[in-house]
Amino acid sequence: MRFIICDLITGTVLDEAPLVIAEDLTRQLKGVGEGKFFAPFFDGEGRLYKNRYWEKLIVPWKSLILVTDEDGRIIWHGIPNSTATPGINGQEIPCRTVEEYLLRRYMPTAEFLDVDQANIFAAMINAANVNGIGLEVDAPLTGVILERLYQDAENTRIGDRLTELSNASPGFDWMIDIQWADAAQSRVRKIARMRPTMGNRTTTPEHAFISGVNITDATPETRWGQGDAATLVTAVGDGEGESRLISAPGIDTIREAAGWPRLEERRNFSGVDSEETIAAHMARMKQAFFGGQTLVTLEAKIPGDGDYYTGPADLTLGDTAQVNVRVGQDPVDLDEFAIELDAVWPVIGYSLSQDMKTWKPTLADLTGGDIGASG
Repeated sequence: MRFIICDLITGTVLDEAPLVIAEDLTRQLKGVGEGKFFAPFFDGEGRLYKNRYWEKLIVPWKSLILVTDEDGRIIWHGIPNSTATPGINGQEIPCRTVEEYLLRRYMPTAEFLDVDQANIFAAMINAANVNGIGLEVDAPLTGVILERLYQDAENTRIGDRLTELSNASPGFDWMIDIQWADAAQSRVRKIARMRPTMGNRTTTPEHAFISGVNITDATPETRWGQGDAATLVTAVGDGEGESRLISAPGIDTIREAAGWPRLEERRNFSGVDSEETIAAHMARMKQAFFGGQTLVTLEAKIPGDGDYYTGPADLTLGDTAQVNVRVGQDPVDLDEFAIELDAVWPVIGYSLSQDMKTWKPTLADLTGGDIGASG
């Protein structure tokens, strides 16, 4: 891997630095990733670097650090957000991905009447571009028409408004992508992208994670955070006041009977004016929110020369991937696997490991499936 320092605003490449990964570098769809580098004072043979020129180039909120593979493909980006006190052997550099910038700006007063959600997204990015970091916008029209009123006096950050907007049904995916601006790789572009669903969502994906090939471990997880899970869901359609279309509540009676407290989730659906349609939206919400959001984080090898399996430079967040996992031994039935999964799920995030030989893609179940022992 290579570590390249750029000017945050212009994107101009300044130099390359001999950094190492001190804490896993994470990326996620519709959110902010983070990580930490270490700038050593000594080279690989224990000799003191006499001219640590890169130290003057790595400045919080003025620099951008890129991680690339040996072919120059960008696989992670981060803005240094503090200056750590140097230690005996070097200095730590904590970073957050460029999406963090939207949490450092406040949403100004703006009113949108019958506006495509893509144009609202673009307006938010352009608001952040006033004396900002030069974000480009890639947001094709979606056909989802919304009304929104934002007030500067509400003191709400642009990133928080964007999260609210993207989570309002039917919602959309977004991220800030860093790409080379020229063939010489002398400058990067910072592109804020949004799509109804990001990446290539297909049932026959080109990416694959297979036990015994490129997977060394798997960790399933069920998230019960806000926006991940509920025991009561309600779909809301068009209309005002008493005439507003609202679905019957969908209740997870099994979990509430088992002792869970009531957890609620409501979603607005623009353009819905029939009871049949709003009921269908509520049914899909039940599938999505009852039982939490099922994820699996894989530990996978980063491909080297001659390897043809998927690495972090090969995919876009949101791409689907074939997952064929069989790891561990069931503690009760020794003939079964502890974790078994054969599915096609989208990659919603990943992290680069400290050893720089493995990475950890995180995939989400959007169909209400299960991860368990084989049968």
